Amino acid sequence: MAFLRSLNKKLNKMFHGQVAAHAEGGCLVLSGQLAKWNDVVHAGKTAIQNNPYSGFINDVNCVGEKPMSTRKTKVEDSALEWEEPDVLIIGGGIIGCAIARELSRYKLSVLLVEKEHDLAMQASGRNTGVVQSGVGLHKSSKRHMFARRGYKMYENLCDELGVPFIRSGQYLYSSKRLWDPFMSFISLYWKWMGIKGLNVVRRDELKKNEPGINNNIGAALHCPDAGVVSPFDLTIAYAENAVDNGVVIALNTMVQSMVTEDGFIKSVKTNRGTLKPKVVVNAAGVFCENVASMAGDRFYSIHPRKGTLAVLDRKYTANIVQSIISSFGKANLKKTHTKDSNICRTVYGNTLIGPVSIETIHKEDFSTAALNVKELFTSQSRIVPEIDESKVIAYFSGISAATYEEDFIVRKGKNVSNLVHAAGIQSPGLTAAPAISVEIAEIVLDIFGGEGNVEDNPEFNPIRIAPHRLALMDDTKRAELIESNPDYGIIICRCEEVSRGEVINALRRSVRCDTLDGVKRRVRTGMGRCHGSCCTPQVLDIISAEKRLTPQNVRKSGSGSEKLFGSSKALLQKKASAFDLTSRDGKTDAETIAKLHKLHAAKENRKDPDDDGSE
Repeated sequence: MAFLRSLNKKLNKMFHGQVAAHAEGGCLVLSGQLAKWNDVVHAGKTAIQNNPYSGFINDVNCVGEKPMSTRKTKVEDSALEWEEPDVLIIGGGIIGCAIARELSRYKLSVLLVEKEHDLAMQASGRNTGVVQSGVGLHKSSKRHMFARRGYKMYENLCDELGVPFIRSGQYLYSSKRLWDPFMSFISLYWKWMGIKGLNVVRRDELKKNEPGINNNIGAALHCPDAGVVSPFDLTIAYAENAVDNGVVIALNTMVQSMVTEDGFIKSVKTNRGTLKPKVVVNAAGVFCENVASMAGDRFYSIHPRKGTLAVLDRKYTANIVQSIISSFGKANLKKTHTKDSNICRTVYGNTLIGPVSIETIHKEDFSTAALNVKELFTSQSRIVPEIDESKVIAYFSGISAATYEEDFIVRKGKNVSNLVHAAGIQSPGLTAAPAISVEIAEIVLDIFGGEGNVEDNPEFNPIRIAPHRLALMDDTKRAELIESNPDYGIIICRCEEVSRGEVINALRRSVRCDTLDGVKRRVRTGMGRCHGSCCTPQVLDIISAEKRLTPQNVRKSGSGSEKLFGSSKALLQKKASAFDLTSRDGKTDAETIAKLHKLHAAKENRKDPDDDGSE
């Protein structure tokens, strides 16, 4: 075929014969090997241009860089052995949880499995929380279509689920002032794309609404319907409402393999037993291609994209920005492979900046690098000069699941009849989640013979009773709440104004929560400037009491992250031996024992006549 001949000629010239393209199963496939991951991605981006095939797989091996091992749970049991759910959803991010809630409207047994110990642990809990209107996305893309549908659903959705949502608006500016005279024409283009309410704001009005913005920025496009939401809050709210309506969520559950016969998934093996689902929904984020491969239905590839963001202390940055400020330019092109940064004010008042994005071979590398942080502040300080790195209280990184087509894959399986893909969900996946869940639910119902063949769930209740948030209440409502339950009058986290009552409530809700980070995601303990130095011991005590765990068994996050290892006084007694220097549950490691011995020896050698050996 002429396309393959032309492409192979181009690849041969670029990579000196190390990469070749061929057609297989209706997909364009790249094979070969290269030393650098960026070259592998570059080869994929080259091949995908004008691809006439119905899928694209990049199987070029990167011999110079090896990906990190996948994080695995230590849980091994048979709790799910031979369960037969109507629908198995793989992935506990916002897409998986939204689909679970949507399917709970019907009389279907739904099981959601998540390999992590909690929900929203990966991309869903590591993004800006911006709900955009579709500006910057090509009209023919699924990203644009689902974002346009999704953002219209947010107000009603967040009311039902009791999640704070603010339509703060978004300003889009061009870094090149020469575009300023043409802003009116640009706005007409985006209105033609379906973006309603868009208007041009000149410098004076922009400075009035956003005083902190750089004086060098002139006109901007204002999209009043864009907003912000907490991605933690929304994902967990989706999950809680799903569980309240009959969905079962199994955490620490990792899909290991599948048995497919004649284009039909017969069984799914996990670390907690083998399942026999009627339909499988693949919402596994960066691992969606792995799930597709297990099922024999891989027709796309993921090139993970790592984005680093910074959170500024709300006490010092409350007046820096009031809405969402973004640039537009090359990231608005049809074949974009980058992501522009935002500066936005979150629903809880912090200023969030980023991300600065890079391609990475690692699907679970959440580290932050000094170079990326420097680039982040260099670029964003040009927009808002008052941004000060000393006001940062946290950095974090997330990995988005980008396909080489740079578009969502929301469809029934290509070769497998009872598999549905919600894959390649990168930005604006948060915005699109409500609409994607509706689409996936419709596909699932079609597999069961159509909506008429599946009964509605008569007990479905779309309303979730939201937890109380003292920080968002006025004084009158606070007083009423404290009078009804005095635990809400005991402040545990000073930075975020979180009470004991809120922590206890988080531990008692329908989706399991029994870790320090789980409480943090739900009620924001430890998200302030002190990083939990004040509230952590108190939260640990509450978890210990509520979950009937010894303090040594309370974990920060997943398996092996126990916060304590024993009593320090008992370990440092004057006559302790090596055998004595172990915690009650035997979790003290050799390095810790050695350090304690060193401290004990130093104490023995001191010549202080007043030292009686007491602690």
